[in-house]
Amino acid sequence: MQNLIKDGQRQDDLWTLIDDDAPLPAEGPVILPLALYQAQKAEWDASDRDLGVWLNDEQMAEDVTDSLDNLALIALRFPKFADGRGFSKARLLRERYGYSGELRAIGDFLPDQVFYMGRCGINAFACRTEDEASIALALLAPFSVRYQGGTDSTPLFEHR
Repeated sequence: MQNLIKDGQRQDDLWTLIDDDAPLPAEGPVILPLALYQAQKAEWDASDRDLGVWLNDEQMAEDVTDSLDNLALIALRFPKFADGRGFSKARLLRERYGYSGELRAIGDFLPDQVFYMGRCGINAFACRTEDEASIALALLAPFSVRYQGGTDSTPLFEHR
């Protein structure tokens, strides 16, 4: 069973996540480190492959704004579960920069954080284990009413 949750359902992960020094597969969709993508941007944009990039904890949402139309996926790497910068990056990409593609959480996050990540605009979660994916899936929609606004809804007071 795959450990990817996308749009509230488990799915097979067709993407290959490329670490900084990993070899590239000959075909198929790839998630590249931002630095690798930027170093060969013209070649990647001219290719017919589905492309994604991943941002580490030090890279900013603004670093990809000139490429949003060419990227089918942006992965946000959480270096540790207590690091909240990915939440801010997701919100910026969705609300300020209008990114509508897949936003994927990768790295060290906890299943009980996925609900809040979803409120910030992350719609896919690469969980580390099958058990973690099952728990995260159950925790994605625990609340029927949300007072605060998010990228997925308006604040409750605006519903009057």
